Amino acid sequence: MGNYSYLPQQSKEHFKAHNKNDLDFIELNPLFSCLICFFIEEQSSRQFQDFWNWFLNEHSTETYTAYTTYYFDQAYFEDNFEERNNSINQLLYSATFKQQPPDFKYLNHQIHIWIAAHQSTETPLETEEESYQTALVFNLFSSESEHSTQTVTPEPMA
Repeated sequence: MGNYSYLPQQSKEHFKAHNKNDLDFIELNPLFSCLICFFIEEQSSRQFQDFWNWFLNEHSTETYTAYTTYYFDQAYFEDNFEERNNSINQLLYSATFKQQPPDFKYLNHQIHIWIAAHQSTETPLETEEESYQTALVFNLFSSESEHSTQTVTPEPMA
């Protein structure tokens, strides 16, 4: 686990509860930066991967969870400033850092800037729907001329 977070006391108590196997405490006091509780199940979006590379290199982040990717996507595709700001706050609570993280408001502001800069450089095809493109797939082995719709996640472009 990361050495630093924006919720150090909550982190200590949460991991102490894991050591004691105190599931009631863990359930009542979720820690969104906990990799045990919120492990990553799915491949993250290309936008998140780009963001995480920047975040990792610029701000010494160490770990992220399923909540980090969720709140990033919420922030990235949100037009309302307050809603985006709330998602960025939750994103920051869900990450851990290799060293003492920067001031919370400063880092929140840096993420707002990063999102705005990257949204402005996307082409029209690089939208939220890119990750969830629908392809028409024909069943070549069927005797009927039926087809089905299937979700296809594109590979990151090199």
